[in-house]
Amino acid sequence: MRRGEILNLKWGQVDLKKGFFYLMPEDTKTNEGRDVPLKSELVEMLKALPRGLPMTPVFTYKGHSIAEMKRSFATACKRAGIKDFTFHDLRHTFNTNAYRAGVPILTIMKITGHESMRMFRRYTTISMDDLKEAVGKI
Repeated sequence: MRRGEILNLKWGQVDLKKGFFYLMPEDTKTNEGRDVPLKSELVEMLKALPRGLPMTPVFTYKGHSIAEMKRSFATACKRAGIKDFTFHDLRHTFNTNAYRAGVPILTIMKITGHESMRMFRRYTTISMDDLKEAVGKI
């Protein structure tokens, strides 16, 4: 998900039983709603958070919605020893890892909200090792 989609997420858009976030058209950059599946680990983490009314933000700090997280993300990267990495790079990482795991391209695009192959290609890294592995499968 995009940073804004995450920060603006409300509890009414979260279904922990089915394991989905539901984004409405007005919540997305492309003005098209989408259903985002959640890994079981994230579902468990969300269950541990205090729940609010449907219009209550999911992610808060001291009871207030979070407007930005640049400093926090930079601090986390520094503590983890990660350099030259932005929050948006996580979208690239998801695309690349899902593609390498064999997830069909159209499924990845549905999850990420990419509407064109051009955008999918921009967000997916195919390395020399990926190319060698592909030829090795033939």
